[in-house]
Amino acid sequence: MTDEKMFDNECKNDKREKDNCTLYTSKEKRSLWIYGRIDEKTCADAAYFIYMINCEDDDRADYRKKYKRKPIKLYINSYGGSIYDMWVVIDSILTSKTPVHTYCTGYAMSAAFQIFISGKKRYVSKHATLMYHQMYAGFWGKYQDLVEDQQRNDYMNEELEDFVIERTSLTKQKLKAIREKKRDTYFNADDAIKNGIADKIIEEADIKAKKHEK
Repeated sequence: MTDEKMFDNECKNDKREKDNCTLYTSKEKRSLWIYGRIDEKTCADAAYFIYMINCEDDDRADYRKKYKRKPIKLYINSYGGSIYDMWVVIDSILTSKTPVHTYCTGYAMSAAFQIFISGKKRYVSKHATLMYHQMYAGFWGKYQDLVEDQQRNDYMNEELEDFVIERTSLTKQKLKAIREKKRDTYFNADDAIKNGIADKIIEEADIKAKKHEK
């Protein structure tokens, strides 16, 4: 896909009904929407969109010394998906010179929860639901295969928990309790604010933005 084709239309709809996933992008609004499962193609396309906006901003910054980068808005409505694939989006967000703000407008669970908390600023709608749980894994093979798989799973679980601790107010003890009880932990909008998962409820952010514009 060429750069031009990526941005030919104001809104690109990339829908894969088989995987129950939809990705929308709008260059004009500097926005993208991930609705559905977190998978390889969705995450690759989302990372590419962030990359292309950064390239354009880099070019503008070369010609305009005081060029101010406008944030990229990433809207999330997903039950989660692949851990490996989610890191593609997360690392793209964390390394983006152009700030990426994340919005949960319905639900962000599991891998989608992790993507949401990677935003420089994080917003939730009034009736949003976020969910964190320990990683799921399955493996089979000979004994040594299982040993090596377990070592890898231990590393991945520690990596996930460290990231949550770094990006929220949830403590190591809290995450350990969640893991040991083997249960999903849900957060509504108010809970998300209290636990440092989100920064603002979208209605509040919009009101402040309008006042600032005046």
